[in-house]
Amino acid sequence: MNCYICDFVTENHKVVNGFNVHTCEKCGLEWVTGVTEDDLDAFYTKKYFDSDTELGYRDYLAAEKIHRKNAKRILGIVDRIKCLSGARVLDVGCAFGFLLDEAGKFKKCHPYGVELSRYAYEYAKNTLKLDVFNNDFQSLNFESEFFDVIFLIGTIEHLMRPKDILNAVSRILKPSGLVVITTIDTSCFFPLYSYKLPEHLFYFNDTNLSLLLKEAGLKVILNKTHFGFYYYLHEVFYRLANLLSFKFLHSVSEIVRKKMPDIYVKTPTNEMILIARKGPPENRQQACKI
Repeated sequence: MNCYICDFVTENHKVVNGFNVHTCEKCGLEWVTGVTEDDLDAFYTKKYFDSDTELGYRDYLAAEKIHRKNAKRILGIVDRIKCLSGARVLDVGCAFGFLLDEAGKFKKCHPYGVELSRYAYEYAKNTLKLDVFNNDFQSLNFESEFFDVIFLIGTIEHLMRPKDILNAVSRILKPSGLVVITTIDTSCFFPLYSYKLPEHLFYFNDTNLSLLLKEAGLKVILNKTHFGFYYYLHEVFYRLANLLSFKFLHSVSEIVRKKMPDIYVKTPTNEMILIARKGPPENRQQACKI
């Protein structure tokens, strides 16, 4: 099979949970085949956001405070590169819409979102009153050069066709517009990750993801590996228990959740943040004061 990004011919693959996981020996990409649209429709239900399993989230809504805190941090980073005052922004895979809600408060951005999960979409639409769409992203046919910034926060690894999505993103970005991506970095200092199928379909490193962005006419201008996110302390223990198979940490997590439910920490993770600009490099714009 040819690599999805660099086209290198590879025979390196293994079967995980009935799905084929391929590895490119040249660029290091790992990607999954055998997943269908029906598989994904059946997967991203309420259970995905509220289930005590190794896939999805234990209780996404209960962690609203942390999601908003991480969103504000990302918005601040972007604002230092490109002034967000009055910007038209899109969040692809917006979940319950917390980043969009914060963006609307942040210097009066104009937020739009796309979310395939009906359960999450209804919360963003009906509770937060956001301008969101419960459609396949490519079917929406946004106007060309419409958005200033497009976010894919923990989204690109879920996509069946990320190349097509980034080409569509490039089309609807204004000249000098930004795309902001966070995802697992398989070659970072803490390369600890597990195959979560059919949740995660692509496993990137900063090099091959930069190549994919370049193909779409997007030049990486910020690349930060082991990007730290805020997590509740009990969630840190829970994730470590699943990642390292240290099941006793589940008990520790429960004790911490009962005794110190609101304690959170900024944790260096195996995730990276990449910010890319459409078109050729330009002079740094004056950033808004935060």
